[in-house]
Amino acid sequence: MRLYITGADGSLGKALAQELGVDARTVDWTVQGVSVHDFDIADEAAVAASIDSFRPDIVLHLAAISIVAPCETDPALALRVNVSGVHQVAEACRRNGSRMVYMSSDYVFDGVKASADGYRENDVPNPLSVYALTKLAGEQIAAHVPEHLVIRTSWLFGGAAENNDDVLATIRAAERGEQQELIDDQYSRPTYTVDLARAIIHLITQDEFPTGIVHAANEGRATRYELGAYALMQYDPKLSADHPPTAISFDDCEFVGGRPKVSAFNTDRLAQLGFAMPVWRDAVDRHCTVLAGRAASERTTA
Repeated sequence: MRLYITGADGSLGKALAQELGVDARTVDWTVQGVSVHDFDIADEAAVAASIDSFRPDIVLHLAAISIVAPCETDPALALRVNVSGVHQVAEACRRNGSRMVYMSSDYVFDGVKASADGYRENDVPNPLSVYALTKLAGEQIAAHVPEHLVIRTSWLFGGAAENNDDVLATIRAAERGEQQELIDDQYSRPTYTVDLARAIIHLITQDEFPTGIVHAANEGRATRYELGAYALMQYDPKLSADHPPTAISFDDCEFVGGRPKVSAFNTDRLAQLGFAMPVWRDAVDRHCTVLAGRAASERTTA
């Protein structure tokens, strides 16, 4: 199977690279990954040349500006990367007969759904920010590819940088002795990049390629406070006791760009397609083990 991945140097892209290596025992993969360092994702000629020369069976489009604030402060750039970039990739998929997998977000919803069941794939989006608008636009563009799959996910953690890993950011801030304020009444489903990568591989290797939209997130909902406090305790109980986070309210915060207050997914379709996501606490346990091992290795080599 020939798989082309944009945004391959991001946290999810790196998790996919790791998991694809494991999966190579059962699937014959030929993978090409590209990043922002290779070319401008909105450059029609560059995208066409790269994808056309590889002729992939599947294009997994991860490249995006995935943080809300930069999209609000530079909407033109957000549109270029998150909308025009998707268009160029989708056109290349159509031209090559490739399947397209597009990553989207819980932020396409406004967070006002009252049901404890969570947002389903057919619920009507209502974006509250430039970022969310661009992700929804990307979904609509991807839908023009005959065989397309939109995977919405939420609250990703598992990277190597604080700006895209809430768990790591909470731990590092505590290590610096910072007093952290974490929201305790905004709910979603934290998602570990490793588990999401495994879900993606499961979906794209089905005998019958699943099309449309699938929600993929770790099991169970949480607040930012619950996620951070649990991660600190699992990583280092003493650090947690010395520098515990303070719980604050969503309504007392000022954000750059709107955010949904409750955006937890329903993931029944993912389960029906044969993949069960682990509970988020289990995912945090595994990530903290990785972080602790990394820290020990750094101390040894310092």
